[in-house]
Amino acid sequence: MISLFGLMGAFFVLLFGASYFFYRRNSPVQYGISLSSILISIFLFLYSILGVGGFEGMGLGALAAALFLASVLSLFVSVLFNTINGRGKGAV
Repeated sequence: MISLFGLMGAFFVLLFGASYFFYRRNSPVQYGISLSSILISIFLFLYSILGVGGFEGMGLGALAAALFLASVLSLFVSVLFNTINGRGKGAV
């Protein structure tokens, strides 16, 4: 059985890898990937509470929480990476 932290790590690697791929191409899509996965995880969490419910919705809620945390962390690291490398418009 995959632990929640292992699942969150896999989501983070997947999201940050996709963001880094678009970062290398200088595309603004790099932020859209993490932001869209944040929205998907919020809707998935709400569906697990309102749509499924009970113990069945608990697993779906845990999956949504892992995706949300990985998305936020991936977005933070991506923005930090852009700022440090000077490609971001807000870099000092």
